[in-house]
Amino acid sequence: MTKRFFITGGTGLVGKNLIPRLLKQFSNSTVTLLVRAEDQEEADERTQAIARDIAAESCIPDAGERIDGILGDVSLDHCGLSREQLNRVVAGTTHVIHGAATIRFDHPIDEARAINCGGTRRLLAIAQLCAEKGTLERFVYIGSSSVSGQRGGRILEDELEMGQKFFNTYEQSKNESERIVRDHFNTLPCTIFRPSIIIGDSKTGKTSSFNVIYIPLRLVQKGMLTYVPGTPDTLMDLVPIDWVDDTMAYILTKDESIGKIFHITAGPQRAAQLDEVVVAAVHYFDKHTPLKHPRTMEFISKEEYERRRSAMRGREDALMSQLDTLLPYVTVNRLFDSANTDALMQGSGIEFPEFKHYSDKIFGYCVETNWGKNFR
Repeated sequence: MTKRFFITGGTGLVGKNLIPRLLKQFSNSTVTLLVRAEDQEEADERTQAIARDIAAESCIPDAGERIDGILGDVSLDHCGLSREQLNRVVAGTTHVIHGAATIRFDHPIDEARAINCGGTRRLLAIAQLCAEKGTLERFVYIGSSSVSGQRGGRILEDELEMGQKFFNTYEQSKNESERIVRDHFNTLPCTIFRPSIIIGDSKTGKTSSFNVIYIPLRLVQKGMLTYVPGTPDTLMDLVPIDWVDDTMAYILTKDESIGKIFHITAGPQRAAQLDEVVVAAVHYFDKHTPLKHPRTMEFISKEEYERRRSAMRGREDALMSQLDTLLPYVTVNRLFDSANTDALMQGSGIEFPEFKHYSDKIFGYCVETNWGKNFR
C-alpha cells in the first residue's frame, strides 16, 4: 500500500540509512524530509544528493522521484513551516518519523530541552493534525537507550523514570522527550525505538558519524591513549547501523508495535566486552598503521581516571577531554532487555552480527577515510 513518510533527522546517519529500507519495505511509498539549510535551494540540493546516493547504493532507480525535501527546523514554531507548507505536509502523511535531535553532551539543560523536548512536541502536534485528517498510521520516535542514565544492571523496555541520575543533558532531555511521547500513547499510534551505541555498517564499516566510541579509537590509532576507564568485562552495547535500520523498518510493518517501546540493542548475550573491543582495535592498528613502539592499553577505575584527569593541564587536558564522552558507556554495565524487539523479530530472517565478525570493517573504514576526512 502507498505510504507517505514525513521524516526529521533524515540527513543523519540513522535517518539516511532508514530511507531506502522504507522505500523498499513499503512499495509506492514517498518520503518528505524536513531539512535544515540556509534556504530552500540548499535544502533541495541536500535532498537530491541523498536521493542520488540511495539510488546508486540501494538500487532504487526512482529514489529521486520518491524523495523530496522541505526547508525547516524542529527548534522553530511549526518547524519553520508556513501554513501552506504545513497543510501540504499534513495532507496524506501516513507516518511521522521524528529522529532529529541535538546529540551534544555539553548543552545547558535548557538548550537541550528546547531542541529535543521542544522538537518532539512540535512533531507530535503535526502528527495530531494528520490524525484529525484521518491519515495518520504511525508516529515514530527515535529515542535512545541512554534514557537509562546512570542506572546499571537489567534495564527493561517499559522502564523510564526510575529515579536515576544522568551523565549529561543529552540523556536527561531524551528521557524527558520520551515521556512526552509516551503521554500520547492513548491518543496517537506511537512507536518508540531506543538504539544504543550505533557504529558503522557491519558489511562495509561505512559511517558518517565519528562520535562516541570513534573518539577513543582514533586516540588509540594515533598512540595517544594508553589507558581506558572501566573493567575488561564491561559490556559495550554496540549496534551496527545496517542492523539498526533493518530492525526498525521491519518492526514498522507490524501493527503489534503500536504503543510499545523497543530496545534496538545488543543486550547482555550479544554485547562485546570492553577488552574485546580494545584488543581488536590495538591488533588492527598495530598491523595496518604501526607505530615505532607497539600500542599498550591499561584498564583503570573511574576514580583513578578522574585523579589523572584532574592533574592534566594544557594540551594533555584538551586531548583527554575527548575521552570524557565515553565515560557513561564504560563505567556502568547496562544490560538492556529487548523482549519486545526479540518477540517481533522472530522469523524476520534479520540476524544480529557479532562485533568480532565485522570489527576489521569498522577499523578499516576509519583508516581508509582518515576518520571521515577523506570521504570518497
